[in-house]
Amino acid sequence: MDYVRYIVNPGDTIYKIAKAYNLEMTEIIKVNHLNHPDRIYAGQVLLLPFQETSEPITGPTPVQIPEPTFTYAMWLFEAYAGKDSELTAITTYLYQAVLLDRPEFDALLRPIAYEEMQHLEKLALALRHLGVDPKYGSLSNGHWVDWRSRFVNYTSDLCSLLDSNIEDEARDHREYLELAQKIPIPEIQCILTEMAADEERHYHLFCQAKEQYCSECSPCPPPPPCSPPPIYTPMDEPEAVLSLPGPHEGGRG
Repeated sequence: MDYVRYIVNPGDTIYKIAKAYNLEMTEIIKVNHLNHPDRIYAGQVLLLPFQETSEPITGPTPVQIPEPTFTYAMWLFEAYAGKDSELTAITTYLYQAVLLDRPEFDALLRPIAYEEMQHLEKLALALRHLGVDPKYGSLSNGHWVDWRSRFVNYTSDLCSLLDSNIEDEARDHREYLELAQKIPIPEIQCILTEMAADEERHYHLFCQAKEQYCSECSPCPPPPPCSPPPIYTPMDEPEAVLSLPGPHEGGRG
């Protein structure tokens, strides 16, 4: 099954869109994991199921989004707002800064949390580039799961939380490099390799803090080297975003 990218227009409803493109409302709701299908908004990007033998009632044949692109988006959603994600890292580090309540930990944690917030925005833009709505959540066992506050690490012991942060940053560094190899889209590869370099730097900052404040702990092993040879050539102009005509633009309903 392939999908087409549809940008919601003012006045659209799931009923109107489904009627205009000969779809069942349940299909649209399921594909886009809409918990509140009555709350779609203008500018929101929806995926509509599309088969080569079908065409919308009016307007040109839609541009197809091939299945690999949808898979890439699912991978990015996990890094964006899954259990072990940028959104989780932001909230965890800000919680730790407030909990520890010391200037030296504020100086360590808040700048890292801010950089993770920049990562969150970059991933949101990458998801929009792939044609999906960058809402907070991810797929788990085939089901959409909204981001939950229970994903935050509420450990209060200083050395334990530093150990957890070190492990998380090493994992993120490795996974971003792996995603950059798996997603053959230059703009997204560029974002992912830059973010991997940031995560490696965060790793070393937390290792330094561990050595300073947890003297009985063993030194951290270094993560795999970052910044591999470029595997992409940045593009000067992004690809044009193509959208379907709205149901009110000549369609029924």
